[in-house]
Amino acid sequence: MIKALTFLGKNSSRVLLIGLLVALLLSGVSNILRPILPPLVSLVLGLAIARLNIREVFSELGSAVVAIKLLALIGLMIPITSMVIILVWRAFGLPEQYELLLLVFAAAPPLSSAASLSLLLGYNSRITLQVTLLAQLLTPLIGPLCFAYIDVPINIELYSMFGRIALMILGGITIGIAIQVFFGKKTIDHYPDAFNGVVVCSMVIFLLPLFDGVVSYVVQRPLVSVSILLLAVLLNLGSNLLIRTFAARFTNTNTANALGLMFGNRNIAIYFAVLPFNPLLSIFIAFSQIPMYATPALFLRGKN
Repeated sequence: MIKALTFLGKNSSRVLLIGLLVALLLSGVSNILRPILPPLVSLVLGLAIARLNIREVFSELGSAVVAIKLLALIGLMIPITSMVIILVWRAFGLPEQYELLLLVFAAAPPLSSAASLSLLLGYNSRITLQVTLLAQLLTPLIGPLCFAYIDVPINIELYSMFGRIALMILGGITIGIAIQVFFGKKTIDHYPDAFNGVVVCSMVIFLLPLFDGVVSYVVQRPLVSVSILLLAVLLNLGSNLLIRTFAARFTNTNTANALGLMFGNRNIAIYFAVLPFNPLLSIFIAFSQIPMYATPALFLRGKN
């Protein structure tokens, strides 16, 4: 088992790309697997927590200086980015039907598996985990403000998301601590590739529930599908490269790369159930997974 997981971990970039293909081929089972999304979010988060020094990560969050810096970063990442991206889009007179997609991207916190991706890529996983935790907790509070900017009707359930998100994060912390206690930090550190293999498997399973109806939509509306795919890739990779290049002037490379990863890879799926149904949004959420899961292949720099 350890050898198999180690193999998957060492070939994580390829496995994630294969996972995308599998998700497309198995798009018909998406509805069946959708109920397991919350525990999968907790699992992916827990696997990242288990790899880090838990005491140091959470003790830093108790520092006023660190907390203020993280909150400022989250403010820049979500509400400020939301306003800027819509202003730019409108300034160029681009199609209004895509405004919602832009805003869903900008108003979303970092991907739940961002810390795991940072570990895979050798980035600053500690700040990635800290920002991810705080941003997801704050999203139900600042998300509605972002959507109010373009008068998008919000399902009242958005305000009840805090409890569900908090439970997923609490579940992730519990899983992470349990894994670290059960296996021991030394054992985890001794088998990094095997744990990467577990992370990759959980991310592939997480992907499956998001591709419901994608194939049929692409067949029916190929040009619109291509435009949405290009938009998803541009937002993800464009934000990633822009932020990491800018941040490199003020911090070290690993932290700058982690910031780029977080800005580009957003947990947009959390808005799936709380916004009015929109076929473009459904396809956008699915297509956004493609650059996310291609990130290790693009940025791993030959480690795999």
